[in-house]
Amino acid sequence: MFSEKYGYKREKKIQIKSITKELRNRIWNLFYQCELKPYEVDENFLDDFLSGNPTIEEKIVDKLGLSINSVTPPKTRLRTYIEQSAKWYEVYDVVEIYISFLDKKKREQRTKQLNTIFEQEKSGYRIVLGEITPITNDAEIETIEQAAMTQFNSVNQHISKALAFYADLKNPDYENSVKESISAVEAMCCVIAGTSGKQATLGNTIKKLEDKGIHIHGGMKQGFKDLYGYASDENGIRHGGIDFKNVPPEDAKFMLVSCSAFVNYLIEKWSKVENN
Repeated sequence: MFSEKYGYKREKKIQIKSITKELRNRIWNLFYQCELKPYEVDENFLDDFLSGNPTIEEKIVDKLGLSINSVTPPKTRLRTYIEQSAKWYEVYDVVEIYISFLDKKKREQRTKQLNTIFEQEKSGYRIVLGEITPITNDAEIETIEQAAMTQFNSVNQHISKALAFYADLKNPDYENSVKESISAVEAMCCVIAGTSGKQATLGNTIKKLEDKGIHIHGGMKQGFKDLYGYASDENGIRHGGIDFKNVPPEDAKFMLVSCSAFVNYLIEKWSKVENN
């Protein structure tokens, strides 16, 4: 903005574990413009109201555990909560609850709109697959979303769980996030190799990929084996070793993005083999 470029106002700082008044206001403004304002001019609003179906603001207020009464309308209670009384992480709870009530098309639209607001207001978070997560790089977000929306449910579930463990703003579980990230790659390799049971480990299945016509450069293959070793050796995460009780967030993020990218890479490789 002009005032920031020329030093009349301080440039906005990235918001981690905090939220500015401006961001609170813009979240409310978007909700009002998209969900409340249209009803103010909609002649069918009275019919919807008389039907007894809860409005979206009533659903959100109820999900938050706040009371609904005739004294304070739900939209007033929600506005006060977002703009004033909610803690920083509770505002993001509202965002997650809000988009969870939307259909797929609206959810995609609101996610894009909210992420734009987050970027402009220097939030340290973005919405990825319905989760508020401390990942702000567009390429990383796209990589994770692609890996979580494959045709293989087992892969999708592991990526989604890894993201959920990583993105939990109150109690992140980085150890289990890494486990699920690795498990997603294992699941993808098992699908390709047709392996199951005790043999269904990344170490075993990655060796069988070439039997299926999937050739991976030796350096890349070794690199991923090393990553797998990080999570699987006798003192590693997957065996609950005491040396990995406190996985740092940067490690969990790296594994989530890297494993997502490797899943996408394997699918593309396999697709080329299948189509030849």
